[in-house]
Amino acid sequence: MTSRLYTVKEVSLRTGMSTQLIRKWEDRYEAVKPERMTNGYRGYTKEDIDTLLWLKGQVDEGVPIGMAVMEWKNGLEDASARPGQKQEGLKPPSPDWSMPIEFLLQCFTQLDLGSAQRFYEQLLAMHHLEHLLLNILEPALVELGERRELGGISEYQEHFGSHFIRDKVLAIRGLFRPNDDSPLLVTASGPGERHELGIQLIGFFAQQEGFRVVCLGSSPSEKGIFDCLAEVKPSAFTLSFSNGERLGTAAAFLLRLDRMIQDSQLTAKVFIGGRAVREDGLLPGAKHVFLVSGDGKICIEKIKTRLLIS
Repeated sequence: MTSRLYTVKEVSLRTGMSTQLIRKWEDRYEAVKPERMTNGYRGYTKEDIDTLLWLKGQVDEGVPIGMAVMEWKNGLEDASARPGQKQEGLKPPSPDWSMPIEFLLQCFTQLDLGSAQRFYEQLLAMHHLEHLLLNILEPALVELGERRELGGISEYQEHFGSHFIRDKVLAIRGLFRPNDDSPLLVTASGPGERHELGIQLIGFFAQQEGFRVVCLGSSPSEKGIFDCLAEVKPSAFTLSFSNGERLGTAAAFLLRLDRMIQDSQLTAKVFIGGRAVREDGLLPGAKHVFLVSGDGKICIEKIKTRLLIS
């Protein structure tokens, strides 16, 4: 037997929500996805009504609608508390990370520090740090940069969001204290790179894997990198590039770095990561400079394997 569909006016009467608010939640947040009835009108199921009632209850308690929808879709609330669903055999849906990312981006473009902070604290309470970094903060940072390049936001909005994310990543990194005898990994943004968040993320996962991490920040000088390798003698040196053009421009410098390692008989290996790197392998013409693709966690796993660290 086919369940009946309800019109938006019927849903409005049963939920106490205006038809405009129902359509707003539907269009902007994808809270529900009504079907089309034979007359062309939107048709809502009993489950849609239950969903809207639950979301309305969350919003009435002060939860932002974007956050409430994310909780519903991610299946983070207790199964017995969900309306219209039986606990037996319940399988939470696949996480939809686009909602929290978009909410953070809205806060950044509006320079709304208070809302961004409150929302971040909710995310921190709900998610494992790894998920928070890989699925929300890092993609939000990438989206910020892309919107800036396309002219969708201004430079000051990108800077505000980037600094917010940077502060959170540094705070998370500060939770980890590796042993003093752990292998040393030095990180830096590649020549010409303005942002250092990519290497901060790599640093976080490196610390999780037992490395001591030293960060030289964004775009250190060539001499500074040469001196660091020669005097500090780290196990590895990582550079991050978000732009293929900047990586291409830096190729000559990276080959000089490779020759310096060879001539000085250093044991360090150099690893190049970031969005600009699409494939793994040696840098063409080099013997000690390796390209590693993937996110921060994947890159560190590859680096650890290459260094033969157990």
